[in-house]
Amino acid sequence: MFCPRCGSLLSIKKEGGKVYLFCRSCSYKVEREASQTKVKMVETVIKHEPLERTVVIEKKEYALPKVKVTCPKCGNKEAYWWLMQTRAADEPETRFYRCSKCGYTWREYA
Repeated sequence: MFCPRCGSLLSIKKEGGKVYLFCRSCSYKVEREASQTKVKMVETVIKHEPLERTVVIEKKEYALPKVKVTCPKCGNKEAYWWLMQTRAADEPETRFYRCSKCGYTWREYA
């Protein structure tokens, strides 16, 4: 079922022996009618041991191609590059560079 106010998908919540349909976006709440499909509610809790937790380590290297270009900030001769459409579709893309040494980012309009 969908929320009559905002159109989001309604979720199911059990409170005090009654089952409600509620919207996570706009807080709309209505008691489930008997004519509606019955849903079996299952509550699953996942427990992790301290050694199983995910650790995110930021890497300096990017998954972008490298090109030989001089960084205007530090003078390094190598940078990562990518293209992005920043203006109208009938105009050329903008080329971005990020220095592989200092991380400075600059752009080049084609």
